[in-house]
Amino acid sequence: MTRRPPPKRSGSPRAFETRSAADAIIDALAIHGLSDEIRAQRVIAEWGDLVGPKVAARTRPDRIVDRILYVEVATSAWLQELNLLKAQLVMGLTSRLGDPRLFDDVRFKLAGRTRREAVTTPAPRPKPPGPLAPGKPASGATREQIVSEVSAVDDEELRELIARVRIANDR
Repeated sequence: MTRRPPPKRSGSPRAFETRSAADAIIDALAIHGLSDEIRAQRVIAEWGDLVGPKVAARTRPDRIVDRILYVEVATSAWLQELNLLKAQLVMGLTSRLGDPRLFDDVRFKLAGRTRREAVTTPAPRPKPPGPLAPGKPASGATREQIVSEVSAVDDEELRELIARVRIANDR
């Protein structure tokens, strides 16, 4: 009696190896070209942990296009500051995210502004109404109500400013 060779298995030999679920998922994502997309979503989801709470409070990652990470910034002052710290930020992000690199550069832009928006001339503003006749400052119960309402403001200087303006102008 002659022995028959075992039937050939289709697929790659590694498909029959015992592997962890994490490794299998990583390979499946890579096969379907999704690993970089998942890692890019990680940048968005973990932004606060990656850059720290101070920077995260004033920035938001927008997208990664052509190996450039676009980040929206709240103010022009922060835009300037982050441009000065760009090299350190890129180095820190790439070391935390690991290889392969998702992006080679970071570009900052003011929040709400994109290059895709058409530049338009703003419509002329309507003329504001004339100045109001000066009235008497709030007093009595109205003044007490104003003081009570502004007491919810945490910042003492801002609270006093709001109270003065409202007392002088509320009628």
